[in-house]
Amino acid sequence: MKILCVVEHGNAPSTRLRLRDCLDYYSALGVEATVVPTRRSSVSERLRVLKEARRHDVVVLFKTIGFNEFELGLLQRANRRIVFDFDDAVMFRDQKHRRPLRGKDFKKFLRTVRHCAAVVAGNDFLACFAEASGRRAIILPTSIDLRRYHLKQNFDGPGLTIGWVGLSDGLPYLRYIQPALQRLSEMFPGLKLKVVSDKPLQLDGVHVENDPWRLETEQTNLASFDIGIMPLWDSVWTRGKCGYKILQYMGVGTAVVASDVGVNNEIISHGENGFLARTQDDWVEALSSLIRNAEQRRTFGLRGRELIEKGYSLESFAQGYVKLLREVARIPGESPDSIGRRSFGRWNLSSRARELSGGDVIVISVPKSGRTWVRTFLCAYFCKRTGKPFTLRPDRYHEPDIPRMIFSHDFAEQRMKATLWERVRGKYLVPARELARAHVILLVRDPRDAFVSLYMQLVHRTRETPQELKQKSIGDLLRDRRYGILSIIKTMNNWFAEFGHRQNFTLLHYESLRAAPEQNFRTLLSTLGETSPDPESFKHALEFSDFANMQRLEVAGVFDSKILRSRDVRNPESFKVRRGKVGGYREYLSPEDQAFAADALKHLDARFGYTA
Repeated sequence: MKILCVVEHGNAPSTRLRLRDCLDYYSALGVEATVVPTRRSSVSERLRVLKEARRHDVVVLFKTIGFNEFELGLLQRANRRIVFDFDDAVMFRDQKHRRPLRGKDFKKFLRTVRHCAAVVAGNDFLACFAEASGRRAIILPTSIDLRRYHLKQNFDGPGLTIGWVGLSDGLPYLRYIQPALQRLSEMFPGLKLKVVSDKPLQLDGVHVENDPWRLETEQTNLASFDIGIMPLWDSVWTRGKCGYKILQYMGVGTAVVASDVGVNNEIISHGENGFLARTQDDWVEALSSLIRNAEQRRTFGLRGRELIEKGYSLESFAQGYVKLLREVARIPGESPDSIGRRSFGRWNLSSRARELSGGDVIVISVPKSGRTWVRTFLCAYFCKRTGKPFTLRPDRYHEPDIPRMIFSHDFAEQRMKATLWERVRGKYLVPARELARAHVILLVRDPRDAFVSLYMQLVHRTRETPQELKQKSIGDLLRDRRYGILSIIKTMNNWFAEFGHRQNFTLLHYESLRAAPEQNFRTLLSTLGETSPDPESFKHALEFSDFANMQRLEVAGVFDSKILRSRDVRNPESFKVRRGKVGGYREYLSPEDQAFAADALKHLDARFGYTA
């Protein structure tokens, strides 16, 4: 699997921690990642993203909300399998420095998330905003690479080194607790605040030791802290913080004190593996306790390390991420949340458009959904009622009492069968004006049963099926982007999104027809204006379209269409009218294939009524 990772320029810590540090794990799990930095001002870099998106299975946007609506639309066209990853409240950046909220970043966030298939959030607070935007969100906290963070050996220091690590934009949080640090400096001579950052800090009344951050000295600096701190004030920005400093301290076994804000109180169990503080007095009390008690620092440190190993290791993070990526990658050109839930462009510039026009009723279905059965019943009924010999093309009689019925696989055939030139012309599509004018019947079947029947047709019946396709196992074809179950689901969703809300629309389930054919065929006839069906014609049509009789007619070559003639009378699997069994897919699909199909079914519009 290939993923395209779109990041902002620069070596932001979150990009390193949530992406670059994971690349080895991804590679071991069979995921090849391409990292592409992009700037808002660079057209060439944005064009590169669009170009690369087509070549990858999934696109991941890391905290990138700078794409405008037009660019996101182009990106979604290039690849709908987009994931948005964030571990900061990017929608509330104004609050980072306590500026009033303007809403500009929030609009950018909403715009970006709405174009994505899934969202990965660093904590529950962030995930709530993604889910409120209508997108599925999973929580994967930024985690610790245990290959780099080792438990320190010395817990018996004097306790006078309070440490903080982070970018300089976080230094105001240290100034926020300056009163508490000044009081502690008076209480404990020799106390120092060790700051590891990209810029130095000076605090009046506090001895500050500044050390520039370098990756190669990070472990040593963290281990040198007797106590690690993470002060924050409470705001919508800080509630989006993911507590990475706390995890760093715990990763090396350093005792922790942090503000009781956001995710901090989920990581720290107060008094068990660290202390939480709300007021200046809380900070003084918590730090004083740890300075005086080396055994408490040791206990907190060991418990913190144990927590990291159990729930915050980078290896577990990478495994969870890859699981999500594989779920998103299964969807052919659509996100799991929006697969096929929008109408597609519809036109037909081919000579076949005439065949698909002028109908009183249009029956649309995925191949192998029972169309032949429904067509045979309707044609048998109307031919009998008008005294005409049976034919599958009763419109040739030009009989005013016989409605013109159009049967089409529409977009399903376009996707599975059409050449590039046929797709450009829209050869298999019912013209949009016809769908708006005529009554539309959408005939549906459980996609699992429809797929198995389609597989049998492709392998045993259709002469034009390429040899390489015939050599595929049923499990391989199940996962095929063109013929597989996800393609079927996408097509069904497309249809429902396009005309499922119209008044001239009827949804007809194959399973309902099988369970109660007489009742449902009566209902079907009523949609064609036959509110009181002729009893003799109705009985004749029911008997004529019985599965056993249809198979006998197929063997005898009665049908006046070559596509309804038996390919090999010795092979029942080659029959057009094959079995029609509800739930028969279980006899053909392995347990693993059934699990895959059940997972795919979760993406089918719930209004169809099929569940895993």
